[in-house]
Amino acid sequence: MTLSRRNSRKIVVDDREYRWSPSRDSGFMVLVVQHSPGNGKKLEIVISDDQNVIVENGSYSIEYGAVDQLLITPKLVETLIREAIKAGWKPEETGPPVQLSFLEGHLETRRGL
Repeated sequence: MTLSRRNSRKIVVDDREYRWSPSRDSGFMVLVVQHSPGNGKKLEIVISDDQNVIVENGSYSIEYGAVDQLLITPKLVETLIREAIKAGWKPEETGPPVQLSFLEGHLETRRGL
């Protein structure tokens, strides 16, 4: 399923267009990224809910939790996309979502690579 244009934001990384959106899932914040045409593997980056997560993209911000603080900006999303590609995410291939965890400032494989 393709990320909705209405509920996601566009970002261009290395001349490729992606869509990204934060999502709450089972007690965690999940950052979902997909190559813009919408026919490749989604990237799901799970962020622990023990952080105060603020999503910022010009026109909106969403705050969760009340302990530490993590600011999700387009620059961070760009960095995470590049790191996921280095770790083996192939955004144009089909298949199940690739799941990574963002812990203590770095990505760890959960499933799909």
